[in-house]
Amino acid sequence: MVAFAASCIGLLLFLWISFGGTIPFAAQGYRFSVEFNQAVELSPQSDVRIAGVSVGKVESVNLDTRTGLSRAVIQIDSQYAPRPANTRAVLRAKSLLGETYVELTPGSENGPKMPDDGSLPQAQVADTVQLDQILSTFDPATRRAFEVWQQQDGIALTNRGEDFNAAIAQLYPFATNVESVLSVLHHDSAATTTLLHDTGQVFSAISSSPSALQGFIRNSNSVFSATAAEDVALANSIKAFPGFLVATRETIARVNTFAANTKPLIDELRPAAVQLSPALIDTAVVAPELRDVLTDIGPVTAASKAGIPAFEHFLNASVPWLARLTPYLGNFVPIFDYINTYRREIAAFFANSASTTQAVALDVSEKHALHYLRIGNPVNPEVLAVYQHRLESNRANPYMVPDGYSQLRSGLSVFASDLCTSNPQPTIGPSIPSSLAAILRRTYYTATPGGPPCKAQGSLGAATTGHVQAFPHLQPLP
Repeated sequence: MVAFAASCIGLLLFLWISFGGTIPFAAQGYRFSVEFNQAVELSPQSDVRIAGVSVGKVESVNLDTRTGLSRAVIQIDSQYAPRPANTRAVLRAKSLLGETYVELTPGSENGPKMPDDGSLPQAQVADTVQLDQILSTFDPATRRAFEVWQQQDGIALTNRGEDFNAAIAQLYPFATNVESVLSVLHHDSAATTTLLHDTGQVFSAISSSPSALQGFIRNSNSVFSATAAEDVALANSIKAFPGFLVATRETIARVNTFAANTKPLIDELRPAAVQLSPALIDTAVVAPELRDVLTDIGPVTAASKAGIPAFEHFLNASVPWLARLTPYLGNFVPIFDYINTYRREIAAFFANSASTTQAVALDVSEKHALHYLRIGNPVNPEVLAVYQHRLESNRANPYMVPDGYSQLRSGLSVFASDLCTSNPQPTIGPSIPSSLAAILRRTYYTATPGGPPCKAQGSLGAATTGHVQAFPHLQPLP
């Protein structure tokens, strides 16, 4: 009996420890605290994860009376401790039913570490977005439509749970090929958008008239019945379809051969076609008058018997002039190629310039829309004062390589390596009031005030014109 009781106690103790229970007088591990603005569903023994891997547990969750935030004490497993000082935290939900856990970023392994019993700065804690906050962003009509949709789904799936599970099981082939399907839809995004828009209008028109909807269903049933009645003819068509495919394949092969032979001519005509397109669009306005001209073109046809030979003589005489003009026009090609390299930056310049003028606010007192300019100026030490030396955080680059601004999240590059300095950021002097110093430390000073590691971009000439020089050199065409 004693052995049985001891084994039961040992089994209960094992289950208690396996499910995250604590043991009195046990040694505490590496811990630090984090304050969240919304931690309603966060409870002790909740998971702490990094990149989806569990690395610890939440030991306790209490209200910090000084800040009014929820203060969570996190204990990290020994193999993952200590954590970098620039670690960031955010609350996430495992499912729609809740079950909140703490997600940590890996941080910089080579940087300073957070001390045991330390506290994660509030600037490194991301705001938590709850599901009800997402739904509250919709207007009342959209929320009502979503509610009706969920209610109708419940009615549609009543007593059909097994059928719904079977339908989900059949989604695997679609899921494996969804990337290729979406790539085709993305390639024809304009046509897909038009199809969805027109389909929505068709369904809206059908749903607005129940009688029309009933007629549509009855007619569809008639079409399917007629198709089923012609099953023999349909079977014969399917049998003849392979021969049709063989003939189509031969035709496509001949068309490909014709396209390969025609490609040089099309390439020569493409620049003229681009210039001709606006003229053809404008022709639609004068199409009625043009039709009348073509109707009354009889006298012109008679006069063309003498005019066409004269025009042919003019074209033959213009060949030397066009030959002399070709080298001069060809020198514009490198310039246009260089502009094409920076097409994203040029498009962003015009797009940002346009967006700054599109801001509108409603003036309640005047009861009319007020237009204003959106302007944002960066705030950093070198904007507020002049320094004798370039600071380590300065990433100014007047000659950015094409698409260089896409590296903004990982750190912009400078023009040359000699612009990377180690001059530290200015410190807060003793004459600054303590309240202002606290705001500056929380707002402008981070764990890495110098920013990401400074790096020099590659040769600007190699990235634009293919030359090894630091700056691009446009060369005339031979």
